[in-house]
Amino acid sequence: MTKQEATHSGASQVTSQVPSVNNMLTFDIEEWFHANYDDVKPDLSQPSHFRSNMDTLLRICRETGCKATFFVLGYIGEHFPDVVRAIAQEGHDVASHGYAHELAYKQTIQEFKADVKKSVDILEDITGSKVLGYRAPSWSIVESNLHYLEALEELGMKYDASIFPVKTFLYGIPTAPTEIHRPKVNGRELNLYEVPMSVMKLSGKNMGYSGGFYFRFFPKFFIKQVIRSANRQGKSSIVYLHPREVNVNEAKLILPRKEHFIHYYNIGGTEAKLEDILKSFNFTSISEHLKHNFKLEV
Repeated sequence: MTKQEATHSGASQVTSQVPSVNNMLTFDIEEWFHANYDDVKPDLSQPSHFRSNMDTLLRICRETGCKATFFVLGYIGEHFPDVVRAIAQEGHDVASHGYAHELAYKQTIQEFKADVKKSVDILEDITGSKVLGYRAPSWSIVESNLHYLEALEELGMKYDASIFPVKTFLYGIPTAPTEIHRPKVNGRELNLYEVPMSVMKLSGKNMGYSGGFYFRFFPKFFIKQVIRSANRQGKSSIVYLHPREVNVNEAKLILPRKEHFIHYYNIGGTEAKLEDILKSFNFTSISEHLKHNFKLEV
């Protein structure tokens, strides 16, 4: 049952109990200026609130008793090694988000593999622990470069969390499986798990609901309803956010109207919404979920 429902009386638990499903909490750890918009040049003279934002995320995890997977850029490891150590010391997963937030499908497979390896080497040197997973910047593992997952397998990754089963102007594989699975590439099942982003059906199409813009756009009661529905079916939901999304005072990119709306809508309400949702359901890291439910060996 959920954390909230655990406080109800025994009688109410009989009628409203939700299976004890562990959802997965993830954060993409990058600076405010890490984005993938064409012809957008950030004003790097603006002050960064990265450390404060990370303090907020770690505090919320601590206070709600949730563990998370932090997909960290190698760039962040180089510039904020103490923050990466703090993530690991608090019992969270440190996974790779690549080195400098470059779109995977704009790299050759050799460039991609080198980029991931560079980030992994930086993160493992800081934490002293093996990096088990990867998430591509802006979900940039798509149909045209699905074979890049073979490079992750070669690097010893245990899971990938880069595929969003939707279609947008920037990313997505709308026909991708929506459950955790071992992906097939060139007819061969890979020795790693794919952990796709959570989606719901809306007018017959997949749509996100629990991360980034979707998390900020949909009202809290709606997100809770969808997570609760998934959990009742024995399915997990994945939440993802970026440090910049919990601080309305963070520096901002100058973007066209549509992109500005997607990037910054309702940031002022994100911190409280995140805290409430983490108090309402069970959340853990991807690696712990895979160890518990898929017998992942590390």
